[in-house]
Amino acid sequence: MMYMFLIAVKIDLSIVVMALRTGKRTWAIGVCSVIIPLLFSTAAALILRVILCSPEENLYESILIISFLLSTTSFHVTSTHLADLKLLNSEIGRIGVSSSMVGGTFSSAWVTLSLFAHWQQKTFSMMMVSLFFLGIFIMYVLRPIMFWMIRQTPKGKPIKESYILSVFFMLLGCGFFGEFIGEHFMIGPMLLGLAVPDGPPLASALVERLDILVSAVFLPLYFLFSGAKFDLSLVDAHSFALVQLVAFFSFLGKVIGIMLPSIYCRMPKVDALCLGFLFSARGITELLYLQSTLYLHVIDDKAYGSSVIALLWLTGVATPVVKFLYDPSKSYLCLNTRRTIEHASPNEELQLMACMHSEESSPSFINILEMSNPTQESPICFHVLHLIQLTGRATPLFIDHQPGNNNNNNSKRWDSFYSSESQHIINAFRSYEEQNSGKVVVKLYTSFSPYETMHDEICMQAADRRVSMLIVPFHRQWTLNGMSESAPPLRALNRHLLRVQPCSVGILVERGTLNKNNPLTFMSFYSVGVLFIEGPDDREALIYAMRMAKNPNVRLTVVRLIEPQRKGWTLNNQDRDGEQILKFKVDYVHIKRHDYKEEIVRDSEEMVKVVRSLEGCFDLILVGRRHSSESSSLFSGLTEWNEYPELGYVGDMLVSSDSTFDGSVLVVQQQWLGNGHHDVHLFSSIYTTQEPLTIVEVTRV
Repeated sequence: MMYMFLIAVKIDLSIVVMALRTGKRTWAIGVCSVIIPLLFSTAAALILRVILCSPEENLYESILIISFLLSTTSFHVTSTHLADLKLLNSEIGRIGVSSSMVGGTFSSAWVTLSLFAHWQQKTFSMMMVSLFFLGIFIMYVLRPIMFWMIRQTPKGKPIKESYILSVFFMLLGCGFFGEFIGEHFMIGPMLLGLAVPDGPPLASALVERLDILVSAVFLPLYFLFSGAKFDLSLVDAHSFALVQLVAFFSFLGKVIGIMLPSIYCRMPKVDALCLGFLFSARGITELLYLQSTLYLHVIDDKAYGSSVIALLWLTGVATPVVKFLYDPSKSYLCLNTRRTIEHASPNEELQLMACMHSEESSPSFINILEMSNPTQESPICFHVLHLIQLTGRATPLFIDHQPGNNNNNNSKRWDSFYSSESQHIINAFRSYEEQNSGKVVVKLYTSFSPYETMHDEICMQAADRRVSMLIVPFHRQWTLNGMSESAPPLRALNRHLLRVQPCSVGILVERGTLNKNNPLTFMSFYSVGVLFIEGPDDREALIYAMRMAKNPNVRLTVVRLIEPQRKGWTLNNQDRDGEQILKFKVDYVHIKRHDYKEEIVRDSEEMVKVVRSLEGCFDLILVGRRHSSESSSLFSGLTEWNEYPELGYVGDMLVSSDSTFDGSVLVVQQQWLGNGHHDVHLFSSIYTTQEPLTIVEVTRV
């Protein structure tokens, strides 16, 4: 009962309403996911009943009911499989969630009405009247009480425990009343769950309190109880074969019913096939339907056992096929154009995107934007994506804060709960945009999604907006007193972004130097450095820094580390690194505030000394993450001491726990073309080192 209540709490009815109004593809897929498999399975059941069943058998009557149940669509089952496969933020994830809401609504209503009409035909009308009054009571009495609880809760504050306890009593009361009027005891709690206002603070608190307890304790016990009722000795070969044939035709109808409208709506065939397999997977909802029919004596133990086996193989076939065929990153990894700062046209608007998890990052990114030298001739479009972990609902949410964009009421309610943080971010960037009218265009968004699939949301947004560089904060944040906060989910997110990047990626390590200056209130001056060795990542960092050098308030110093044997090499057409260094010398070194240095280094020990000598020299230093000669003597022995592989060797020297460098660092990785990249160091084990006592590990949710 509590599990089905949680399912209803997570359902967003506004998606169903929007799908009924505007979503033709969602409507078509949702309806066909129920009608076509029903036709296939019912036809198969009727034919098999006539040919292979005698009227004396119990299966003669129950095989039609089984065909009905195997043709249903369940929102919760589909969304759970999508979450397990980490596809909630993918294209088929969005379509699957909304379509399963439409199909699941029809399936639930039709199964409920069919079962109770079959059970008590004489009292059916009275049961429906009582259920109608229960729904009215929940909607016009209990739901207003819950809205009152939300109004009594200050914005951004957790809801009172007494309110949570009151909702639990409502849950038990609705279950008791549903059983009292002759309905199933889960009908009342499901209606109550649908009436709970979506999102924070109430729905999120309920999910937080119940989810782990129900999923980790009650649900396994329920499956144990369900398995104990399964008696394999009662299953005979005849009934088993008939039920499996009906299940196969239901599975076939489900796949065809999903693929036909999907292909008609111009979805790729592989995506349509994967969506069909996802809808074919069965779960707890179908098991509850079967147990209800067994409890109501609509089917017997023999048919129940065969049906449970059908549920198992349907799910066992569907899930691995989807995992093998569908890759959510293909939508943004199939790009055939370079989206980097190096390949961006200097006379066109530069597209940059910043990902933020808290408002504390706003000054840092505004300073980065100010350094990037937006001008009338070369403006910058800065996309700001505020990322919030999804809690209290099953479907991800994306909010566009552009003026004139009318978000639905559900989005506004979610955003209003985080208004104290989101509004500060919006106000800060809007003020900077107004001060730099014609030079900067800021577009702000908020995304609610699970950490496991957040990288897909970021990459899709970056690909759709043709971003040249994506800048994300480092998972460890330093404060002015030397303390730090670590967020492991953010570290995993950054690593995924480096692996499946649709553009260049920069990881910003903020040590407090960029937070001290506020370009909104006074003129800021910046000392920027570039540590250049070789490779496309270093070139990307240098070219970005050369754009910063055009800002009169930026002093740029390029420090090139070069091996003795390469000293004095002549420039050739294939030496792109030397070409960019020469361009910097010609265009910028003659300006007094800029400088260029070369340091001869023979091995990793000398390179470490040069890197450590940069302490106190720069507010921000840009480094490349990878280098072409990482197998040379310059990097020998550094693998064992690489504390943060996502920063590369040089970035790790500047940021590691034993480093004394106190400036901010931007680690740059240039985009590559192709279907992803495997970095043997990126997902390697993290080497733990003894950290100073001033560092405190805090996991922030």
